[in-house]
Amino acid sequence: RPRKIVSMSQPAAFELDHTGVAVRDLDAAEAAYRRLGFNLTPRSIHSGSVEPGGPVVPWGSGNHCAMFADGYLEIVGLTDPSLHSSVKTFLERYEGAHIVALGSGDTDATYKALSARSEGVKAPVRLQRDAAFGPDGAETRLAAFSNISIDSAFFPEGKLIFIEHLTRDVIWQPHLLEHPNGAVGLAEVGFCVEDVTATSAKLARLLDLEWKEVMPGVARFTLPRGTIYVMNATAMAKWTPGVTPPAIPCVATIGFAVRDLDVTRSLLRDSGIAFTEHRYPALWIIPEYACGPVVSFIQA
Repeated sequence: RPRKIVSMSQPAAFELDHTGVAVRDLDAAEAAYRRLGFNLTPRSIHSGSVEPGGPVVPWGSGNHCAMFADGYLEIVGLTDPSLHSSVKTFLERYEGAHIVALGSGDTDATYKALSARSEGVKAPVRLQRDAAFGPDGAETRLAAFSNISIDSAFFPEGKLIFIEHLTRDVIWQPHLLEHPNGAVGLAEVGFCVEDVTATSAKLARLLDLEWKEVMPGVARFTLPRGTIYVMNATAMAKWTPGVTPPAIPCVATIGFAVRDLDVTRSLLRDSGIAFTEHRYPALWIIPEYACGPVVSFIQA
């Protein structure tokens, strides 16, 4: 049932910023998501602070991103196993979606607000990576972020992040926003958990939002941009029949808004990718095509 949350001031309304899929083979994952019709950024190697206030050092991971007018998708994998990377921990559990990042505005103000209403809130750390810039990728610019993470001991359901983008012009470049599958936004993510009420209560405190039970075993948080679902395995089985979540808890589903579902449907058929129709209207594909998560395409 919806819980009444005591309102507290926060620096900005949280919105669904991006989600991250951790993969064992970054080359194979890049090919898989291009086959799904995503226009991906060139590979970028991470660096950042290992501890709050620490120096920025090279990390052993890299990514490709699919950028949308609203949010983005990150595909992240190991590039040097000898260096620090959270991807190692992700892959010890399963290959698939792990990261759910919420746009927060100023992370110093956000940290104060979050810490006042929940445990498990870590101090902001700075992350950065070199990113190709311009339609021909001839220039390289620094993409920088400030991230607040929620301790996995408090929130094992996924890597929950509150992010401040310090170089938005480097991340959201116009030529990156058009995709053959017609994707225009990151619309939703879905956690699969054992106890929907317990997970929803933690999110409600962090987000200062009420949730709605939309069907038995499924809670929904409606953000100013994007939606978060929390479901149990029984409910997920009704939503995506035949799919077993890689672990419980996990980030099990990702949904993308598309401009024209008929275009998306045709692309998937031409690529030999099987899909199932939702009544949204939407369609979804099995995890094998997407390196772990159930991916849905939803009519915008």
